[in-house]
Order: sequence, then structure tokens, then C-alpha cells
Amino acid sequence: MIDLSEAEQSFVAQHMSRKDVVLKLLRAAIVDGRLAPGQKLDQNEIAARFNVSRMPVREALKQLESEGLVVVYPYRGVEVAQLDIDEVSELFAIRGSLERLAVGRAVDMLRKPTFERLREILESMDKMVGKEAGQNDWSAANREFHDIINGASGWPRLLDSIATFRDKVDRYVRLYFSMGGRAQSQIEHWALLEALEARDRLQAEKLIEDHSNSTAKLLIQTIEGSGAKSDA
Repeated sequence: MIDLSEAEQSFVAQHMSRKDVVLKLLRAAIVDGRLAPGQKLDQNEIAARFNVSRMPVREALKQLESEGLVVVYPYRGVEVAQLDIDEVSELFAIRGSLERLAVGRAVDMLRKPTFERLREILESMDKMVGKEAGQNDWSAANREFHDIINGASGWPRLLDSIATFRDKVDRYVRLYFSMGGRAQSQIEHWALLEALEARDRLQAEKLIEDHSNSTAKLLIQTIEGSGAKSDA
């Protein structure tokens, strides 16, 4: 069913509601690809795997359905949602616009120590390009890079909105990186950092939006090529 990491296995023993445990583990497995698009989810099997009753499993699946991560069919049961071209276009366009706003505000807020940290992150990511570096290591570094820049905007509601859409696009981003998108992503990251250091607001805003759009473009090409567009 699902191979759990040691950290994930510890969730089961934590003082969380059973529904929250199941939700957290299923969401993570869908986002990182352990549960593939179109894969059927058996509620009895999930309940047995996590040592819970069917009730928290049903509640977790209902939440995942509202997030667009699973689809409930009347006669086919529950399946992991397919990758969808229309969703990619919409989510990445919104994400790009939100991050453009954050970057525009961050330009004048960033200081030398922060720039140094951003360079450290990118240098560590350079070493992962073309190597069998763990997906989680790369994703964590990528997230930290963007979080530092967005955080400098100083607008908490904007950051909340970005976080919401980041969660929605995360499984697409991971797919992009798994297809060899790291090299292109790093080119765009370095260009963005240079624009920020130069205090070039217009260029930085353009680059972050282009960064989101280029990811969406490659994902759409891949989905079209594989015939993976959702029929939901």
C-alpha cells in the first residue's frame, strides 16, 4: 500500500486525531508520488495499514477530495486524482502572480546576510543537479529559497495565499523535478537572485512569473505526451 518513512511511522504514535494522521500520511504519499495518479485506494486496506477504523479514513478521503487530490466515483470507488492540464495552467498562473507580488515587495527588503544565505542554498542545489540527490533534499532547499524571498515581502496574508497554492502544486513541482527540471530551475533561480541583488524590481517580477510559467509549460507537454489528462 504505502511505504512509510521512520518519521511518518512516528505520526501514528503521536497525539493527533486518527483522521489527521491518515490525512497527513495519504496527502504526503500522493504529493511525492508513492500513490500514483489513477491508483485505487481501498478504505479497508488503508484502515488496516494505519491501524484505525474506517471512519477516520472516510473523513480523510473526504478532505483530500475537497483538495482535489482524490476523486470519488459512485461505482469505481476512490482513486488518486489524475494530473490535469487545466489545473496546471490555473494553479501555476495564480501562483506566479502571487509570487510576483511578493518578489516586488521583497526587492527593497532583502539585506546582505539574506543574500548570502540565498547563495548558499543555490550553491548546495547546484551540487544536486544531475545527481541522484534525494527528492526531499532538493524540494526542501527549493522551498527554503522561495520562502526566504517571499517572506521578505512582510505581508502575512499574501504568504498564507502562496502557501495554499504551493501545497496544491507541490506534486506537480515534484514531477517537474523528477523529469530533469532541476538544471533549468537553477538557471532561473540564479537569474532571479542576480536581479534581486541589483534591486531590479521589474526584472525580478518578470523572472519569478516566467519561472512559474516555464514549469507549467513543461508539465503540460509531459501530461499531453503521456495521455494522463484527467477524465474526471
